Amino acid sequence: MSEGILIIASVIVATLIAGVVMSQVGVFESTFKATTEGQKDIMLTKIKIVYATETGTTTQNVSIWVKNIGINPILSANNTDVYFGEINSVQRIPHRTQVVGNPDCEVPIFPDCEDTWRFDKLEPSPVWQVMDTFSINITDTDIAPGVTYLVSVITPNGVTDEHIFTLPT
Repeated sequence: MSEGILIIASVIVATLIAGVVMSQVGVFESTFKATTEGQKDIMLTKIKIVYATETGTTTQNVSIWVKNIGINPILSANNTDVYFGEINSVQRIPHRTQVVGNPDCEVPIFPDCEDTWRFDKLEPSPVWQVMDTFSINITDTDIAPGVTYLVSVITPNGVTDEHIFTLPT
């Protein structure tokens, strides 16, 4: 009789252990799958800064053309980070939407535009399709001709490209 009780207890303990192990395998599998999908997204995403130049009649606006040359579209394009500045003093430039009543964002008239960036014309919301090129307009009151600048564009999933350029004097 005692052997029968021990066998039943052993079967119950083995079943409990198997249940715990199987649930943890499911958690491990879902975590591994999510990590793999994230890495796949990063590997299939690529951007290229094609060109950078001064725009407008003043030297406080710079246009950066960026192309999605990857295999994946870029989701949440408005969450892209832009870093801009002289080579040794690059800073994050905050994204802004268009100022009401001022599509060109003239800084002396609308001071809220200082040191910001926006997509030119159509914002790729929410998806930046494969092979699309967008112009990013940076407004910075400290831009000067003849100075070497660095711009870095970082997608929401962490893929980045940098471009070094000098504005003409």
